[in-house]
Amino acid sequence: MIEKNKENKHSTIGSSLLPILEEYGVDIIFGIPGVHTVEIYRGLQKTSIKHITPRHEQGAGFMADGYSRVSGKPAVCLVITGPGLTNILTAMAQARADSIPMLIISSVNPYDNKRKHSGLLHELPHQQKLLKKIAISSLTVKKTKDLIPAIKKSFLKMLEERPGPVHIEIPTNVLNYEYLKLKKNNLCIKKKKIKSSEKKINEVSNYLTNAKYPVLLLGGGARGCDEYILKIVEKLSPYVITTINARGILGDHSMCIPASPTLKTVRKELKKADVVLAVGTEFGETDYDMYKDGNFPKLKKLIRVDINKTQLTKNIQPHLSIRSDAIHFFKKLSEILLVKKHYKKSSLQTPQTAKIIRKLCLKEIEPKFKVPLNLISTISSNFPDAILVGDSTQPTYAGNLYTKTSKQGKWFNSATGYGTLGYAPPASIGAKLAKPNKPVICIVGDGGLQFSLSELMTASEEKIAVIFLIWNNFGYKEIKDFMVSENVNPIGVDIKPPNLKIQAAAFNLQYYGLINRNNLVKILKKAIREKRPSILEIRENEY
Repeated sequence: MIEKNKENKHSTIGSSLLPILEEYGVDIIFGIPGVHTVEIYRGLQKTSIKHITPRHEQGAGFMADGYSRVSGKPAVCLVITGPGLTNILTAMAQARADSIPMLIISSVNPYDNKRKHSGLLHELPHQQKLLKKIAISSLTVKKTKDLIPAIKKSFLKMLEERPGPVHIEIPTNVLNYEYLKLKKNNLCIKKKKIKSSEKKINEVSNYLTNAKYPVLLLGGGARGCDEYILKIVEKLSPYVITTINARGILGDHSMCIPASPTLKTVRKELKKADVVLAVGTEFGETDYDMYKDGNFPKLKKLIRVDINKTQLTKNIQPHLSIRSDAIHFFKKLSEILLVKKHYKKSSLQTPQTAKIIRKLCLKEIEPKFKVPLNLISTISSNFPDAILVGDSTQPTYAGNLYTKTSKQGKWFNSATGYGTLGYAPPASIGAKLAKPNKPVICIVGDGGLQFSLSELMTASEEKIAVIFLIWNNFGYKEIKDFMVSENVNPIGVDIKPPNLKIQAAAFNLQYYGLINRNNLVKILKKAIREKRPSILEIRENEY
């Protein structure tokens, strides 16, 4: 039997946690209540924090991921001991791979050195040891005085250097400890700014101004630097190549090439470059060698800039490495270049030549991705304000090879790095909660959808107007194609999807079935006007 809690007449650590988080700017929490966390929920009514209940803790993590990417703020999840925590691990791993700040708060069974507990509800041996393998930080609150320091350290850890998921656990008995609030909590967080020396940035400036064929290569770590990158581009006119997590930086600028370095056309330009300035990119396989051909070229003079020192020599050794916050680096570099009078503005790189390169990139896309890419291009060009959240599905793979987006943060997905399935439906819910006035379109395959189908009920219940665009090819098509290419008999890939029209009715969602691709824009406009969650089914063989 579950023992009923007596009504507390004093504040506890548990009931004080959410009011404290609100003081840190937290306005939304994703979580599933359980008997081990009810004391934390006692404090929810004291706040204006919005609580979203997903149908699975993995969904909570993915919602937090989408919310954080779009809002630019850390997101918070609240889960129970044991199974709640193991369920959210996949989402934490995706967040770690993509450097997404996320705070996971969990309970844990009491720590007792005198006797070994066995058979406790939700018991997970060595819970924190498991978390430390995935989270960039995991702290335990053992006493009242530990609470504020744990929160401050966690916020600092996930916001300083390379962001990622952090974890705080509170034993169930400690949650009930009395919490005596100080007259004034010291909640101030002083972030350590990681800046490069002006001497090193001057060195970069000299390399760039003397280069005949410079190229800027931007990763996700360059997000938020548009203003300063634009000044540099206007001064020197280099090509700017954006990897998947950097799409939208510079928007539709004439010198931007929003294409994957996996493509031969992009590799050719990188090989020609006498200086490559790479900022906030780890040179990972899914960006630089998606087809695993091992033909990424050797770069003549590579300058790497990253906030994390371990990233500076990861995968490719640079000629020059600079550890710095990207915004500080680009701001200082733009200021130095602004006053430089003697420099070479490349005559070989022009808006016209950049346009030719973009056309060659599109021409290079393999045949099986042409149709899915048409889908992404049609949506991006007709709905420039829409946020497209992708799953591991063929339209997303095509878009990752080449996607022109008008603004940063309008294109992100799970088909890189950790590469989860079922990410997009909950992540798009988080994105819509962050930007309720922007259209949010979830791009997911019928296979990936079935990993997180239940989260569509969350959208329905909360009236979160996401358009769930389902690319239905009746199975795991990309995996099937790979098995065939490897002369393996395709087994386990022709899975049957649910009847999506009936599913929409069951979840009280609007349903649209696309028969003619010429009606895509018309249907999407209607779905956006309706302002309710909906399913748009597109059968691959009919598009």
